Amino acid sequence: LYDALNPIDEIEPSADASGFFITPDGLALTNYHSIDGAVQAVATLVTGESCMVERVLWYDVEMDLAIIRVSRTTVNNQNISMFACLELVGTTDLRPGDVAYTLSNPLGLGLAVSSGVISATARTVERYKLPCVMNTADISQGSSGGALLNVFGHVIAVTSGAYRLGNSMYLAVPVDIVKTLDLTGV
Repeated sequence: LYDALNPIDEIEPSADASGFFITPDGLALTNYHSIDGAVQAVATLVTGESCMVERVLWYDVEMDLAIIRVSRTTVNNQNISMFACLELVGTTDLRPGDVAYTLSNPLGLGLAVSSGVISATARTVERYKLPCVMNTADISQGSSGGALLNVFGHVIAVTSGAYRLGNSMYLAVPVDIVKTLDLTGV
C-alpha cells in the first residue's frame, strides 16, 4: 500500500497487509485499516505475480472491513484468467474450542499459516461495531486482512489484531455481513 504522503510513482511500499479473494474475477476482502489513507495499492499473489488494486468497492470503517477489486492484468501485462478464492461461511456454527487457522502475510514475508483455537465467538471490543472472534492462531504485523479459517478451509472472519497486553488473544472480524452484500455487477 502506498501512503498519501508519498508520490504515486513511489516504488517502495509504505505498509504491508493481507487480503484474500472472495470471487474468481478479482474481488478481495481485507481490513479497512489496511487500505485507509492509501492512494495506490498493489496486490502480490502467492505466485509472486503483482496486480494493481483498481478500486475500493465497499467498506465499513466501524467493522474494519473492505472489499477491493484487483486487476486481472499483472503489472507485467500478463492476463490472469481467474483468482483462487475462498468461501465465506461466517460464524453461525462457530463454538469456543473449535480449531481455526490463519492465512496471511505477516511482516510482508509471504504466505504463512498458523493454527489455534477459538476462545470466544463474540468478544465485544470497543474498536469494532460488532463483536469479534477471539482465537489463539498467531496474527503478526502485516497479517491484518488475512483469513481466519475453520477446519474445512472456509472463512469465518478477517484477522485484525490482538490485545497488546495478552498472549494468544488475537481478534478477527466476522465475515457474516459480507455474505449478505450483493456483489453482482460490481
